Amino acid sequence: MKKLFSAALLGLMGMAASAQANDHIIEKQGLYYLQPGYDVNDVAEFYWRSLNGWSEKPANVAKYFTPQGVFELPYAPVEDFSFFATASKGRENITRYFTGMSEYLGDLKYAGWKGWRKVVTAEPGVFVFEYTSSGKIKQSGGDYNQQFIAIVTINDGQIASAREYWNPYVALRDFGLIRKTQ
Repeated sequence: MKKLFSAALLGLMGMAASAQANDHIIEKQGLYYLQPGYDVNDVAEFYWRSLNGWSEKPANVAKYFTPQGVFELPYAPVEDFSFFATASKGRENITRYFTGMSEYLGDLKYAGWKGWRKVVTAEPGVFVFEYTSSGKIKQSGGDYNQQFIAIVTINDGQIASAREYWNPYVALRDFGLIRKTQ
């Protein structure tokens, strides 16, 4: 009876451990991939893993993208603030962009992917997510809080494109680049 109880307890512990690991996300040669059979929750976790903590590890983001993957910020105010980019194509450019931005932001954390709003589109491999992040502005020590909507396309088990929509006013205000007039 004691052996049976121990075996059952070990089985439950193993199930709890495997529930925390995502069998649809694997690492191969330093890059990350979704395995066939993934669903919207797997993609949300995959995208969250690529973003969460990038301010401390900016090279991590590109490990989830295809070699020619694109990270887009269509609302980035690049005309007036050149440190933003509207698009970074390829792993090297994605890493360069996030490395540059890590000079401005620290301790950036994204809300847990389980709480994200998730939409599966009619187009295979295309997902829409709504989520938030928070971090610290390195120059001032002030808070940075942002809301996002992202359209993420998966191809060959990696992110082929991620298009994030966010409020540039919040970033410019929190970075101290603009002020309220009254």
